[in-house]
Amino acid sequence: MNSFSARNVSQETVPYDIDTLWSVLTDAKTLQELTPLVRRITPDGDRWKWELTSIPVLNQKFQPVFTALMTFDPKTRISYAHDPARTDELAAVEGIYTLTPKDEGTHLRIDITVTARMPFPKVMGPAVRTAMNVVMTQMGNGFARNLEKHLR
Repeated sequence: MNSFSARNVSQETVPYDIDTLWSVLTDAKTLQELTPLVRRITPDGDRWKWELTSIPVLNQKFQPVFTALMTFDPKTRISYAHDPARTDELAAVEGIYTLTPKDEGTHLRIDITVTARMPFPKVMGPAVRTAMNVVMTQMGNGFARNLEKHLR
């Protein structure tokens, strides 16, 4: 098993006030419904367990499960890092959501890094990272569409 990482940074000003956006981004049930490939999010205090559906990476499929330690700085920032106690998990996600009020709504910036241990040789790193980036982009685009529909 080797570890592979991929990072995605996206940002957009959405036409919704910060209170409305904050309520969505801090509600595990709503995030679960809006995020493609997420089967379940189970919060337990500041630890949120994320379970994804089957995700294709090259010629294999994976069902990642990871636990994130969530930190909420009210209406400005959501940070999450892999729970170091969960050494049994093959996937980890670290990231930050930053919210900035704007006249026309809220500027939302998402910076996310996914690391996964997979049974591919290190030499396949570029292909694995490309596949991971494709999946992350699809999830991000789907989340943006679903968020827009949900808030409209």
